[in-house]
Amino acid sequence: MEIQAAIAKIDRYSSDEEGNKVEIIERPNGGISIVMAEGKLSGSRSKGVTMKAVHAMLNLIAEGVPDGASSRVVLQRIRDEHRERAEVNISIISCDLLSKTIVITKNNPVPVLIYEGGESRFLPLEEDPESHRYDPVVYQFEFQLGQTFILITEGVQNAGVYNENKIDLLTALGSIYDDDSDEVSVQDVADNLLKQAIGHDSGRPRDDMTVVVLKVSPATTKDIRREYVSFPIKKEIL
Repeated sequence: MEIQAAIAKIDRYSSDEEGNKVEIIERPNGGISIVMAEGKLSGSRSKGVTMKAVHAMLNLIAEGVPDGASSRVVLQRIRDEHRERAEVNISIISCDLLSKTIVITKNNPVPVLIYEGGESRFLPLEEDPESHRYDPVVYQFEFQLGQTFILITEGVQNAGVYNENKIDLLTALGSIYDDDSDEVSVQDVADNLLKQAIGHDSGRPRDDMTVVVLKVSPATTKDIRREYVSFPIKKEIL
């Protein structure tokens, strides 16, 4: 058994400031965590708040603090430092080898998709998301081979809203697996879902978009860990 994970993201069209941030870290007791965040300061997106929140989360997770407690500490710290003028959407997905579970921690109502047994569905989130803005909810799943979790940001969720062509996330995900689900890699899922979201925004994303995919798979290699990164550099920087 192994964990496969992939990330695909794009910045808002014609924007120089990245609003979303996502990072991967190995857990001290085994496994990995993927931390995704989007920060706002006085209602406007803030790269500084986002970076601060993610780095603080990574430090706490590295010290062995549970995901739920880590996010509560970070959210309170951000609120105190910015006198209630800052807020952060935090979503964390972890493969925790200590408990042998997949753990999802969220303080926002952006949906989580699950693909399992040839079917796509949403993770039922708590009904009152406003009450969990600073007190995240933790969802836990025992390892199940083939189970795939997809975390997204608001930019993906709301793709096409302004064009009256809003993306249907379950249909979009199902279409990726239509041909042969056994041959679809986690990177294919992340790339394809992001591509569909961009298409619903007519090729010009109105908000930052991030897709995180994590799957519990049969082992394909022995004791070899792999990471792959593709980081485009904009022409104006060169």
